[in-house]
Amino acid sequence: MSKKPRYVLVVTVEGLGTNLVGCYGGAIGPTRNLDSFACRSIVFDQFWADTYRPIDILESMWTGNHFASRTDEQLAKCNALFDQALLITDSIEIVEESTLGDFGSVLLIESQAVDLAEDDQAQINRLFEAALGQWATMRDEYPILWIHSRGLNGDWDAPYEYRCVMCDEGDPEPPFDTTPGQLALTEETDPDEVFGLACAMGGQAMVLDEAWSMVEEILGELGIADECLQVLSGVQGYPIGEHGWVGHGAGAIYAETLHLPLVIRPGNQLDVGVRVPFMVQPNSILKTIAGWLGVNDINGSDATSRIMSTDMVSEIDPLPAEHWPTKNQIAYSCYQGQVHVAVPAWSCRWSAGESIEGNDTQRVELFATPDDRWQQNEVSQRAQAIVEELTGHRDEWLRYCVESESVERKSLSSELTHPIR
Repeated sequence: MSKKPRYVLVVTVEGLGTNLVGCYGGAIGPTRNLDSFACRSIVFDQFWADTYRPIDILESMWTGNHFASRTDEQLAKCNALFDQALLITDSIEIVEESTLGDFGSVLLIESQAVDLAEDDQAQINRLFEAALGQWATMRDEYPILWIHSRGLNGDWDAPYEYRCVMCDEGDPEPPFDTTPGQLALTEETDPDEVFGLACAMGGQAMVLDEAWSMVEEILGELGIADECLQVLSGVQGYPIGEHGWVGHGAGAIYAETLHLPLVIRPGNQLDVGVRVPFMVQPNSILKTIAGWLGVNDINGSDATSRIMSTDMVSEIDPLPAEHWPTKNQIAYSCYQGQVHVAVPAWSCRWSAGESIEGNDTQRVELFATPDDRWQQNEVSQRAQAIVEELTGHRDEWLRYCVESESVERKSLSSELTHPIR
């Protein structure tokens, strides 16, 4: 008896951070369908973007190479596995700026203006509907469907009543504006303005949640749910004032932009969901897809990517952090002179400081993670030994990116793997 063909559905959403999804503790808006999906899936508690811009994060997924380790040659070409992939997106920036030469087919679903007072269909619903309808007739030719949504970086077009879900009697009314919220916080900023933008963000999360129920329904109608690897991933979180900005005006890499939801359902193989505390990053998506499709040799991926990435279905193991593979003990992110390192017990950020007497200084910020989830309490002056240890691992990780097996990576100490209680 011949085996049934396997399929892959990947959905990536800009602006979808862990603060917007219920199974990660997000409480801005209810996400019942996403939480139900997570109940029979693998939920990755520590999925960290490797850089800031969505296009660069996607190319990490498509090449299998971490952003910090990619060469110009690797940037120029997606992995050959995507010859059999259909990419459908509403982001004209992704279509025009990324290197999509290896995708079998690319379709742009352009956005449409909406009126929040009318019962217009939200863009993400249109995108999912068009993508799944196209795939229904093309899935044998393209067993991989990649849907990429502008998400919160696109128009905020959820029905207005969705924005009001979080409002109690006496709360200010949320704004009607469909433009993504951008606001620099000052001492004069009205907290009600931030609250209104948070309500609008929650409305967008509810629209995504609603659209996700359609995804599961259509997969069931097509009869491929058992054979389909489903991947839902955020691509760049959306700040809601944690470090002085609502939106992306600051260009700073903190947890609110880097720490993202990643939920993977391997067909219907799991009776109950699994939570995985491993540190994983976008370059592992390619290896996971290849593993599901039975592709052992990922053409075009270099030795470094194979060593540093993880098949997130077959390689997971609920071991204590000190026994994790070294590659899953640290998440490294960088963007425009900023470096962020996350380990099981801490996260540390290095960035350019003020210039003093012609000498550039470096700003260091240390946070106790996961207890300080939103990175509000900076403790570098009280834990300088931890900063020094993390600085050593940061430098070693970067050398390993470049030199691969010639650099011996050390496991983390117990001080870095066990949160302080």
